Amino acid sequence: MKRKTAIAIIAFKDSLPILMGYGTMGFAAGIVFAACSNTAHPAAWSAIIAATSFSGTLHFAIGCWFRDNASLLFVALATLGISFRYAFYGFSLIGKWKNIPLVKKMFLILGLTDENYALESSRHFLMRRDFTRYCLILSGLNLCYWTSGCTLGALFGSALKIPDKGVDFVMAALFITILTDQIRDIAKGIARKERGAK
Repeated sequence: MKRKTAIAIIAFKDSLPILMGYGTMGFAAGIVFAACSNTAHPAAWSAIIAATSFSGTLHFAIGCWFRDNASLLFVALATLGISFRYAFYGFSLIGKWKNIPLVKKMFLILGLTDENYALESSRHFLMRRDFTRYCLILSGLNLCYWTSGCTLGALFGSALKIPDKGVDFVMAALFITILTDQIRDIAKGIARKERGAK
């Protein structure tokens, strides 16, 4: 029992930075979805989509597809294109996820986001059972964070009746912010290496 609790605490601590990101990004995705989708119950739809797709980019895009009555073929192909990189993540975890029951493995596949992959590929436990438990708890927590953020954002967006015109810029602004942040981190890393070399 102590071992299970220890694994849960490790997973929870590892998930806290993701809570901050998923909470704010999910909130923004929910607002965009409520503004763009033109559905009768945007919060309910946002919650369902967040719980089943677990992809930030996809959640931002789906609202516009609702509004534009996109065909199922287009949605399927676009979803495949957006989520294709996750297949490569999965290939690298095949060995670690060996002999996991099918239902648990399907849940881990659903929850294989960039953040989960980064944590799961860097964590090592002596027992495979502990690693499986860690991955399941981490994926469950992060899915809750994402779904809560998207649902609250959609509730907020539908209450404020934000018009869909001009909201699309949020996605571009978000990616520009992330890119700028990454460039700044790389520049800091290079500067540290140069100082160390001297």
